[in-house]
Amino acid sequence: MAIVVETGLGRRGARRASTGLMSQIRHAAGICTITGSFTFLFALVIGLIR
Repeated sequence: MAIVVETGLGRRGARRASTGLMSQIRHAAGICTITGSFTFLFALVIGLIR
């Protein structure tokens, strides 16, 4: 999905593509951090239950 968005931004203009790419990297990093913390908490809860 991200690849499609990047190609779409690339067609519109290089300036918009670079800013879009940066925002996408920040957005992806945020999602990874949230997912990682949730996975860690989930594993911790399972560990405590067992």
